[in-house]
Amino acid sequence: MKSRTPLQIKKSAIFALVLREARARFGDRRLGALWVLLEPICHLLLFSLLFTLTRGDKVFGIDFPIFVLVGLAPFLLFRNVALRLMDSPKANRELFAYKQIKPLDTFIARTIVEVCIVAAVYIILIAGFAWYGFDMSIKAPVEWLLTLVLGLLFAFGLGVFLALIAHAIPGSNVFIRMIFFPLYFISGVLVPAALLPHALLPLLLLNPFLHLLELIRSQVFAHYVPVEGVSIYYVIATTLALLFISLGAYRVRRLHLISTKNG
Repeated sequence: MKSRTPLQIKKSAIFALVLREARARFGDRRLGALWVLLEPICHLLLFSLLFTLTRGDKVFGIDFPIFVLVGLAPFLLFRNVALRLMDSPKANRELFAYKQIKPLDTFIARTIVEVCIVAAVYIILIAGFAWYGFDMSIKAPVEWLLTLVLGLLFAFGLGVFLALIAHAIPGSNVFIRMIFFPLYFISGVLVPAALLPHALLPLLLLNPFLHLLELIRSQVFAHYVPVEGVSIYYVIATTLALLFISLGAYRVRRLHLISTKNG
């Protein structure tokens, strides 16, 4: 038998984990696959109805459902990556008996699965809106894609960090999930940052998700201007710092992560 390089072994292990994660995510339950598409649709319908009743059907000249979709899809991607990575060590603990599989491999596999799921859902929704006559063009597609990659790196670093916290402090994952609920509203998913309380903006701008969504919308919509204080450099610096801390802590704690049953 031809020997394989460590890189080939790693690629095979991650590919197998991706297949396992995809099957675990959906399994034999049709509702699981259906909910992946229904979740953003429910968000869009509910908040579009509420916004239309209170403020009208447009925000800054942009159709409200399109405005929400452009921010909602990236936020759901970043949130799901962070939370799915947080639960990864516990869900895959029995696999760590195989020396080829490390916790970092499960993090990468879960990230790949989430990206594929959200991309598929986003494409379906874009096609649906375009079919109804909405303008779904992107002003700066290259910058938009790079910002999404940056946000994904931030979510990956955050997910690894949360996984280490959840492992070190059993039961903390419930509290962490609760934190993401207010983040949904203060990250500019539903309204532009310009409509958030101005007195709180200096504090709200500490949140990298707000920067990411403002930048993404400015790269999609031709006349959308991010609120003053939004900076791509802040997100880059935060992402690099978070990756350095989370991956450094992972390297220190990786053996403990495999050998104990916390989380």
